Amino acid sequence: MVDVTTIQSGTVFAWFMLTMVLRRVVMLVVAGVAARGKPTPPGRVPEDYRTKRKSVGTPIQNRFTKDVRVNKTITNDSENDTYFLILLLATAVFSDTNNGNVIRTIVYGAIYLFARICYAIAYIMGWQPWRSLFFALGLACTLACSLDLVITMSRRSN
Repeated sequence: MVDVTTIQSGTVFAWFMLTMVLRRVVMLVVAGVAARGKPTPPGRVPEDYRTKRKSVGTPIQNRFTKDVRVNKTITNDSENDTYFLILLLATAVFSDTNNGNVIRTIVYGAIYLFARICYAIAYIMGWQPWRSLFFALGLACTLACSLDLVITMSRRSN
């Protein structure tokens, strides 16, 4: 039996952040499954609007300029970067003080930064398969950082 007074706040924080990241992954899967077979609403990005039907019209493409894509990219980055920066800070504070090794934290940050920059470029330019791959790489890096934090905090002595 675990005594409640011996549980460290860093361990609770690590598990909480892991559940938040896993919740985001589950929501992405649910959104992808729920959207299958439904018509795409107007106002979405043209590369997302491609279907096998021939109903793709030019009015949607004319309204969706690169300025709109840049604004959506900035909004998306501000939403996704918050999770990762909190995780990276927690990993630097908790994991690196235990191990004395900051290489993992630097690698997590570099991979995430590269993935998000490439994602922003692919989104603005409308490169559909690459956009999804770079988003998945950034999400995988966030999940890896979260798992690293959970494992480190779970092994930490009370």
